[in-house]
Amino acid sequence: MMETSHQGEMVTRRRLTWGLTTGLFSNIKGDLSGALSAAIVTLLMSLGYGLIAFAPLGADYAAHAALAGVYAAVFCGFFAALFGGTPIQITAPKAPLALVVASVVAGLSASPALKDLWPLAATHRATIIGLALFCVFIGGVFQLLLGSLRLGNLIKYVPYPVVAGFLNGIAILLILKQLNPIVGIVDHHSYFKFLTHPADIQAQTLLVGISTLVVFFLSKKLIRFIPASLLALGVGTGLYYALFYFADASSLGGTVGHISVEWPRPDIFLGWFHGETRAALMAFLPTLLVSGLVLGLLSSIDSLLSAVISDQVTDSRHNSNQELIGQGIGNVVSSFFGGIAGAGAAAESLENYKAGGRTRLSGMICSLIILFIIMTVRPLVGGIPLAVIAGILIAVGIEMFDSWTINLLFKLAKPDEHRKELVINCFVSLLVTVTTVTVNLIAAVGIGFVVASALFVSKMGKSIIKRKFRGDIVRSKAMRCAEHDHLLEGERRKIAVFELQGSIFFGSAENLAKDIETAMNDATYCIIDMKRVTEIDSTGANIILQIHRRLQKERKYLLISYMTEGHSLWGFLVHLSVVPTVGEKYFFSDTDSALEWAEEHLLVHACKISDPCSAQGLEQMEITAGFTPEELEIFEGSLSREKYKKGERIIREGDTDRDLFLLTKGVVSIKTQLQDSQRVKRLLTYSPGVIFGEFAFLDGIPRSADVWAEENSELLRLTLSEFEKLSSVNPKITTKLTVNLARELSQRLRQASAEVRSLEDS
Repeated sequence: MMETSHQGEMVTRRRLTWGLTTGLFSNIKGDLSGALSAAIVTLLMSLGYGLIAFAPLGADYAAHAALAGVYAAVFCGFFAALFGGTPIQITAPKAPLALVVASVVAGLSASPALKDLWPLAATHRATIIGLALFCVFIGGVFQLLLGSLRLGNLIKYVPYPVVAGFLNGIAILLILKQLNPIVGIVDHHSYFKFLTHPADIQAQTLLVGISTLVVFFLSKKLIRFIPASLLALGVGTGLYYALFYFADASSLGGTVGHISVEWPRPDIFLGWFHGETRAALMAFLPTLLVSGLVLGLLSSIDSLLSAVISDQVTDSRHNSNQELIGQGIGNVVSSFFGGIAGAGAAAESLENYKAGGRTRLSGMICSLIILFIIMTVRPLVGGIPLAVIAGILIAVGIEMFDSWTINLLFKLAKPDEHRKELVINCFVSLLVTVTTVTVNLIAAVGIGFVVASALFVSKMGKSIIKRKFRGDIVRSKAMRCAEHDHLLEGERRKIAVFELQGSIFFGSAENLAKDIETAMNDATYCIIDMKRVTEIDSTGANIILQIHRRLQKERKYLLISYMTEGHSLWGFLVHLSVVPTVGEKYFFSDTDSALEWAEEHLLVHACKISDPCSAQGLEQMEITAGFTPEELEIFEGSLSREKYKKGERIIREGDTDRDLFLLTKGVVSIKTQLQDSQRVKRLLTYSPGVIFGEFAFLDGIPRSADVWAEENSELLRLTLSEFEKLSSVNPKITTKLTVNLARELSQRLRQASAEVRSLEDS
């Protein structure tokens, strides 16, 4: 056995190795082409997001800030592709992540405690950078934990209004942060300085930025074979240097600046674990931890959304947990090399796919190409105008606005039956957007989840009762004699049925108890239908016990249907003492069985019928109503008496006989085999005094179901030949029999119609 298991592991390992090597190198030419195309777009965006992340450190740090964005694309991109779960995914810095890092850097820059510890400007700046990178590290570790614990699917449950609010807030922030650079003003503390200092606006810089913005959107419609950002970069940079050489260069904004690049070493972050830095790290740890978790969450959401988009174009399915592990490793490594956080980038991934990329190798090559470019032609990269980058980022910000929110706002202007739901979603989205812009992303995350969770609990706290009705509306499938049926006529309202759906949990259990308490004022039997209940927590189980104890004090009964041994929730209810306390006999396989039990109980205790299944004579049956004693004697002579033991079949489905049966003693059930589930379903149960087999008797069509004796039973059989003989000799008897048969069928049809109508109304 152990040898077989070992061989299986070896085979699996060989298959994984073979899949890795053959899959990774199965499309080298296409992956090279895709990587090159994606690298050009990714490099440009990485420069811009690096500038945003460390903008609070001032203009003289711009070149190093841009490099931090590039290193994220290189290291996070390479390792996320190597270990990730989405073949064509390109990982790079993203606007939300850059803005979170910028928020952390701005907060640390304004911290008096940090200035007191490191008064020297160079040391102070280096400390801020190190702490910001530690946030990136925390975010990566958080992603690793999510993926390793196989919790990647939980990200999908983040409410979309919260996600939409983030996107809109980030889009606004991204645009606001580029307003000063696009007009040539260097100020990272005021978004609208150009309004208060219009004389500082550089007209030529603004021309370059606006031209870049216009070219970006025009190329989206007119020149689709060249990436819009690349074409905008070329036109904007060309215009900048044309103005620089042929016009007044003093009115042009700056460029990225001189980029000094050495071969990257993983010691930028490691140095912050020593001496005084460790104490400073502990002092700022709570803030850094929250910021890091937000980074990890936003990176995970962005990456999985991008992975879903990649699935749509590749007709494949990504591995969410593996993707988060890859992204986590990438962000951890990026933090060691001085890079900001990265995430799966949908636009770059699609660019990779369009140019031929098909495997994870394309993402790895993309990162290596970016590293090669920055190491070899860094003067060209350093010469990119800031106004051009600002124009492209503003265009990206405009495209980032969530179309779902915009459509939602338009729908609010029109009358709609779901207006309340639309208003709530719009409120959550706008609240997160406003918080993102006016406070920060971290506060927006907290507020968004608190509001969304409160709304979720409120929504789930609404009644989980799908439908409620009384026993006089829906009767059990037990067919009784006319006398017993008449006795039950006024008693069935004492049976209250509650069909539940969803989860019985702390948010909904209390309302359920109140609804049942109100409805049970004039009822004796409470049937809780759990067919559609998906989950029960300890609070829900405790509420069921409270309902039982309250009903028990009032000498009333709690019956629970669709909950028997073998159900997924049965063990939980046993463990929490619900089953032992209520009593296992009060749990039924379906609601019909519970209704039948309640009706039998009513017959015995309310109607004082000692034995509801007692034998019925021919003269007591509804089918012989109006017969004279002489006619009854003649009719009885045409019948044959038969006995069946419990579990014996009386009628087989498909039989072609046309006999009519009158049950005088015992209980029989009509059952049919369900083809899909291969199980037997009970259709009706007959008590003494009831006829069955009437359909074949009237229309001659073969039997449509089986009839089984549930107890030792006795019945009278009227064959078609005996009926015809009786009809020729005593037509008055057969006429009365036919009329009574029609009356009984009509009564059953009316009852079924009333039941359907009442259920539809409820």
